[in-house]
Amino acid sequence: MALIENAIKIARMKFPESDLIVLTPTVPSVENSLKMDGVNGVKVLEDLFVPPPSKNSTFKKLLWLTSSLVWIFFVRFIQVLKISPCIVSTGNRKKVLLEVKDADYIFCIGAERINDVFYKTVFLSLEALSIYQRMGKKMIHLSMTIGPLYYKFSMRKASKVLNNSHAVFVRDQISFDWLSKLNVTKPLIYNSYDIAILQDKNTSSNQLLSEFKISEGFIGVSFIEWAFRKVEGPVRMEGYTKAIAETLDYLIEKYHQQIVFIPTVVNAKSYKVDDVEACKRLKELVKNKDRVSIIERLLSPGEMATLFSYCKYSLVTRMHAAILCSGAGGRPIITINYLYKLREFMKNMEIENLSIDIDYINSKDLIALVESLNVNYDEYLSKNNLRMKQLQSKLLFDINKCFNSN
Repeated sequence: MALIENAIKIARMKFPESDLIVLTPTVPSVENSLKMDGVNGVKVLEDLFVPPPSKNSTFKKLLWLTSSLVWIFFVRFIQVLKISPCIVSTGNRKKVLLEVKDADYIFCIGAERINDVFYKTVFLSLEALSIYQRMGKKMIHLSMTIGPLYYKFSMRKASKVLNNSHAVFVRDQISFDWLSKLNVTKPLIYNSYDIAILQDKNTSSNQLLSEFKISEGFIGVSFIEWAFRKVEGPVRMEGYTKAIAETLDYLIEKYHQQIVFIPTVVNAKSYKVDDVEACKRLKELVKNKDRVSIIERLLSPGEMATLFSYCKYSLVTRMHAAILCSGAGGRPIITINYLYKLREFMKNMEIENLSIDIDYINSKDLIALVESLNVNYDEYLSKNNLRMKQLQSKLLFDINKCFNSN
């Protein structure tokens, strides 16, 4: 949602009179979040490909996949013949394609769609973009993390989609390096930052502390069910959970801190275990449970940024929890890096020393980071806010350069 809201902000900044349409697999939650943050005048439609919920039977999933593949190959054929796919489509797909047909730009903010960790969705994600490109649309990728890619098919498909795009903004050096590996040379390329750093707080959310019965100065926590694949270090989910639990008990017992779990993924169809459930499982391992609170509803980006602004600092695993806390929230962070994009963000913030890779995490090292932040808190707070302003200025410069180059 932070990507969606800030893509809308960029679109309105550059094209103030334009109609805006958001394509998403989660229409109700997107509409609700936009409403909570006061973002009006945006149409929200279901995406071109929305897989069935994970609770559906295997037969239903295979039926949906088969019908989607048949439709894809038929559309490929008619597009070769220069026939619009709108003519031969029905239902939601026709509705989406008619909107795309009238669009001047497609802002692609599927930040991790070019990533084989999400091997179940990478083909359909890239195929949707290919269909839009064959319709002659200018595509701008914002906040991209490219990779990790393991399969030749994914690499070929990604290379084709990116080379057919108008511009690509990557948010970390490794993704920038992937562009060379994939021989991506045709679009405008910017080694820039995540557009969520442009997020604003929700000034109407001053009642959050009373709603969740928490006090200012708490320690925020972002925790995930970690779907590890092809990692190098020795730690897995059990070790990650144990390290966080022991660190939280340390914070409670030594500093009498209140701990607040702030979820990013709530009731998402594509996740077997969302952040709320993951946090409940972690809380069971914390000895001082009376000092731990779990927020169980989905927060809008503005609400999340506002809530983070009330914390002292946060221990975060989710990328956008890190960005909203350190950006609009204006508070220092310690990160547990589950993908290189998070370490790269900390490197860009010039506080990489306050991060630890998830597959090497342990409570001793994490507590050492907590102590370092506590001892040097004012210095880290000042550095956080100064560096964030610098990143925001550079991102806006790159965005203006991109559109002025047309």
